[in-house]
Amino acid sequence: MFWSKEFWPPSSPDLNPCDYYLWGVLERDTNKRAHNTVDSLKADIIQAVANLSREQVAHAVGRFRHRVEAVIVKGGSWIE
Repeated sequence: MFWSKEFWPPSSPDLNPCDYYLWGVLERDTNKRAHNTVDSLKADIIQAVANLSREQVAHAVGRFRHRVEAVIVKGGSWIE
């Protein structure tokens, strides 16, 4: 069963629960050294996620509800 397009949110970076903060942290931690293989990069990403503190995760997702509510107010449009 599929949800109707009216129910499903648009593909929007505004509705990314991890926000840009988390992606920046992971990129910084995984780019400390060069990766010669995809497996090496994957292993570093998994390790970086495992090393995130509770506070970092809370910071990353803490504003998600606010962004969802703002998108609803805008009728599904982009928010600033």
